[in-house]
Order: sequence, then structure tokens, then C-alpha cells
Amino acid sequence: MIGRLRWIYFLAYAGVGTWLSYFAPYLRGLGFSGEEIGAVTTVQQLAAAPAALLWGSIGDRLGSVRALRICVAGAAVAVSFLLLARTPWQMGLVLLFAASFAGGLVPLVDSTTVEAVRRSPEHSYARTRLWGSIGFVLSAQGLGLLLSGRGDRPADPVMPLAYLGCVVGYAILAQTLPPIEAHPDRPHWRDAVALLRSPQLLFLLFICALHWGACGPYHLMYGVLVRDLGLPSSITGLGMALGVACEVVALLVFPWLERRFSLRALFAVAFAGTALRWALLSRAESAAAVVALQLFHALTFGLWWGCAIGGMSRTVPPRLRATGQALFSAVVFGAGQATGYVLSGIGYDRFGGVPPLYAWAAAVEVLPLVLLLAPLTPEKGGA
Repeated sequence: MIGRLRWIYFLAYAGVGTWLSYFAPYLRGLGFSGEEIGAVTTVQQLAAAPAALLWGSIGDRLGSVRALRICVAGAAVAVSFLLLARTPWQMGLVLLFAASFAGGLVPLVDSTTVEAVRRSPEHSYARTRLWGSIGFVLSAQGLGLLLSGRGDRPADPVMPLAYLGCVVGYAILAQTLPPIEAHPDRPHWRDAVALLRSPQLLFLLFICALHWGACGPYHLMYGVLVRDLGLPSSITGLGMALGVACEVVALLVFPWLERRFSLRALFAVAFAGTALRWALLSRAESAAAVVALQLFHALTFGLWWGCAIGGMSRTVPPRLRATGQALFSAVVFGAGQATGYVLSGIGYDRFGGVPPLYAWAAAVEVLPLVLLLAPLTPEKGGA
């Protein structure tokens, strides 16, 4: 089972690498403005938030694998319409449809993996999840080279086709997973609501949402920054590949770090390093600088994600694991990312470029660091 989960992570995050690296430039090639790019991607994130909660609840009641099979099959059907969307309204509708299913992917796969690892102690979550990072590296770099080789055509259909291939691939693999039975004490909605009474969980969600919102200009506009600097798409791919290679290293060493340092200390390093990264990227102009700063991705995502999963496993009871991961996805990847996207789109048009967005992101990234180090921080939320 762990082997198949590794390949699902590989394809799922290969899709993420395709999307984050090249979707905004693809929309620019269709003639979308920065505000329109921000708007259609925000629609996607706002739809993904309630979808994550719904699929997480379904996963806790039916079993995460059964819910995952349905979820990814629907996502594959929805993404198949991506090539037909040419206007902001059409794209928004397709992304809304896709997010209604795909929003459940991360919480369901993560909860399935955490449970599978619990039953097979010789494996670890971090080392299973790192296969997703490998997929991200290969897709970001490979597609960048392919797009450059095709002359960096505006709105090249290779981009949506590559993404569709990833989604269909993991949808097929998910159908082969053996079922994991739901917890015998099946949760109700009131149990999920009770999670929100935990100050430790609320604090964890808040600082992670701030962090992920500050990453909005990177996730949405990194490829646009590269093109605005007059650099080829292969630089986007190289930068993304280097960043995720560093993320892989961070995930590999995270179990060792977690045994020696508190989650609070590791979170602080992740937030401080990310703030420095955005400040430096706001002033980067050369290909070497744009690529080299991707080394910080070991902290921005690798270290941060290990801490986030560790914090969630400590604050959410096992029978609510899928619901807890869904709540995390809804708040952090939904609300946090949607806010970052819409502000990035508006800011791009307002400032006339990407660099000022990174300067603002650096300032925002300081907030979770300050909150984490404040004396009144809930002990289990950051420790």
C-alpha cells in the first residue's frame, strides 16, 4: 500500500509542479490580466476550502480510501474541460468544478498515509510524502524544458495536457488502493466543530494560514516574474526543481530534527528563513539569483510542512484525522492561499510587476514568527 501511495504522491505533486510553475503564464498567454488571474485562482481556492471539509467528513465516515476513489475520479472528469476554457468566466467555472473534487485530495491522501504508516512503523509519513517532491521536481523541470523547446508559445496546450495526465494517472492508481475501514466510533459534525475549541489547533491553523498566504506571490507569480525579467521558461523549471530538491532533503532529515528540537523552534526557523527569502527575491534580477534563492524552499515548505503535519498529529484525535486534515486544507490552502492569490493579482496590476509583491510578502511572513515567539503562545500549538 505504501508503494502505491508513493506513486499517488508522485503524480499528485507532479501536477502541482505543472500548475504552480506554468498555469499563470498560460493564463497570461490567453490574455488574462493580473487581476483576472488572481480572480479565477481565488475562485478555485474558495471552492476547495468547503470541499476539503466535506470530503474529510466523508472520509472519516466511509473510510479515507473509499472517499479518495470518488474524489479523484470526479477531479479527472472536471480537469478534462480545462483545454476548452478560453475566457475568465469559462476558466472560473472549470476551476470551480475541479476544486469541488480536487479540494479533498490532500486531506484524504494525507490521512490515508498517516494511518498506513501507523500500521507499518518501519515507514514514515515524511519519507512517503517526499515522493511528491520528486514528482514536482521532474514535472517542473521537464515541462519547462519542453515549453522552451517549443519556443515558449503563448497559452501552449502542452501545459493543460500535462496537468490532465497527472490527474488521470493518480485517479487510476487510487482505484487500486486496498480499503482502510472507517474508525468504529464514527464522528459527527459536532465532533468536528469541537476541534475548533482547541486553542492549540486554532493557533496552528492561524500561523500556517499567514505563512501560506504570504507564499501567494510565489505560487501564483513566480513563472510570471521569470517571463517579466525576459528569461526563458526553462529558468522557471530549473528554479522549481532546485527548490523542491531542497524540500526533499528537508523532509528526509525532518524525523531526525523532530527528535532533537521542538516544533516551536523548527517553525521559527522556517518563518524567519522564508521572510529573508522573499526580501531577497524582491531585489533579484538575474537568472542566477532567481534560481539560487530557491534553496530557501527547504525552509519555506519542507521544514514548515513537516512541522505542520507534526502539529496536527499532536492536536487532532485519530478518529478525526481526515476531518482535521480537511480543516487544515480549508483554512490554510483554501482561505490563506485564496487571500494571497487575490492580493497578488491586484498587486501585480497596481504595482506593475512582481518584485513589490515579494517585499510585502516578507513583511507578512514576520507576523507568524512574532506570534510564535510571543509569551502567550499556546504551548502545544507551536511546541
